[in-house]
Amino acid sequence: MQIKNSIEKKNIKYMVGFDLGDRDAQISFCSSKQPEAETVPAVAGTQQYNIPTVLCKRAGTGQWLYGREALQAAQAGEGAFVENLFSGALEERVTVIEGVEYDALTLLTLFVKKCFGLFTAIAPLDKIEILMFTARQANERTIEVIRQVVEAVGLRDTKIFFQNHEESYYYYLLHQLPEFRQEASVILDFNEILRVYLLEWNRRTVPIVSFVTKWNCPDCVQPIWAEEENEKKRQMEKLDGQALENIIGIFQNKKIGSVFLIGNGFQENWANRSLQYICRGRRVFKGNNLYSKGAAFGALEKLWPTKEGKEHTFLGEEKLKTNIGLQILREEKEVYLPLLDAGTDWHDAACEKEFYLESGDGFCVTLTPLTNVHPEKEAAGKYPVRYEKIELSGLPERPAGATKLHIAMYLSDAEILHIKTEDLGFGEIFPASGLIWEQDISLE
Repeated sequence: MQIKNSIEKKNIKYMVGFDLGDRDAQISFCSSKQPEAETVPAVAGTQQYNIPTVLCKRAGTGQWLYGREALQAAQAGEGAFVENLFSGALEERVTVIEGVEYDALTLLTLFVKKCFGLFTAIAPLDKIEILMFTARQANERTIEVIRQVVEAVGLRDTKIFFQNHEESYYYYLLHQLPEFRQEASVILDFNEILRVYLLEWNRRTVPIVSFVTKWNCPDCVQPIWAEEENEKKRQMEKLDGQALENIIGIFQNKKIGSVFLIGNGFQENWANRSLQYICRGRRVFKGNNLYSKGAAFGALEKLWPTKEGKEHTFLGEEKLKTNIGLQILREEKEVYLPLLDAGTDWHDAACEKEFYLESGDGFCVTLTPLTNVHPEKEAAGKYPVRYEKIELSGLPERPAGATKLHIAMYLSDAEILHIKTEDLGFGEIFPASGLIWEQDISLE
């Protein structure tokens, strides 16, 4: 029995979600033995999950502290305090401590490495099969920085993925009870300013499409609370009124079944009127580990797609929202050849294919958008199809089917498809001309 348990434990694979922000970080995980996500506590035996994204170098030593220990040491005046590690790395800042320059990327790497020390209480790092980073934005610069951090940490055999908070929200709800997906859901994310994420499900499509609409509420700013009681009460009433006005404007005429309150801004009990409105006929939850759990669930779907994962797809800001392919002849019948699928991260959407040109000096790319479609047409599965002609000016004249083309496609941003076409000729009979054509197509 002991040998069997030892083998089972040795073969467990872990899927880890790492939520990285400028103020806090957090780690959640699933495993092949336990598909339900758990969050690693920042302090053992507690439900304190947030790890402050800060470092402190003890004066006159080479010792670096991180998280809560760094905050305590800095408050005690025991060393040099460094914050804003993530934004610092994005902006390539340099910090001088005791006459030595430290670039922010190196400091962020040190912080992330120390955070993974918490996970080693669960399992060795080489047991992490997939690591999913999540952040407020998962743009090119964010991904570049995180890739550099991961490479420096040394997780060479781990598959690394990235998703933004909206997609982590989607994966979190995907792994909750089905009733959470019957109606729309809202996150009220209050860190610095109030941000609202509305997640909706379009059940007229196959698979079911989910998408998020975002609002920033710049008038709802996390205040520095006054010490004087009456002034603090006035601050709370003002913030409550501003938040309620924003919430009513967003919630009205929408069927919202669940609301999640996230962020340090909800630590004080200021939202009395807002909560009374939110709780009418809705399930309301408060917590701070939704994004990291959603990232862990996203990692799980990469390795073992669930039935729910196959039946749903997410079309967020970072996603390709159009199916892209070619109409080709196969056994004398025209068929559709899919090349890029909607729902793919746009920065991962790329393909290369070779095919024979039957006639003419060009070919058409077939574009099928899955958003902004009239509901009646969508219900009938009739999506508007667009054909974009790729002109191959100067292509040598050859018999039908005697021109072989190599095409490479990738997205330069979420809405621009770049196509590079190369003439390969037809063996020795019709040598390649060496001609290359490049063209951008707008997907909007």
